[in-house]
Amino acid sequence: MADQTRILLVEDEVITASSLKMGLESAGYSVCPLATRGDRAIKIALAEKPDVILMDVNLAGSINGIETAKTILKTLQTKIIFLTGYYDDEVISQINALDPLGYIVKPVSVERVRDMLDEHF
Repeated sequence: MADQTRILLVEDEVITASSLKMGLESAGYSVCPLATRGDRAIKIALAEKPDVILMDVNLAGSINGIETAKTILKTLQTKIIFLTGYYDDEVISQINALDPLGYIVKPVSVERVRDMLDEHF
């Protein structure tokens, strides 16, 4: 149910992040504070314990989205939807190894994210 699902948005493109945040909140989802870097995402995830994380694969900073997700999944039972700007077999293989809800190739629309969330929550 949307109104009880907590989402952590990890995206370093601020325009994309703002658009997704507004769209998800208007659909009734609870959105945690935004994270633009992996280290910040880990801190927020541990504090907020989201039901699902929208994780950009390509993050600024020292760790990418896949490494960030691996770190979070060591501690939390949460689901992840990866957002990726490129589609290559190596990245998709690394994503699939983490058993995500799925992945969305950018550009990301709120509708596509909501459709994927609605299938699972």
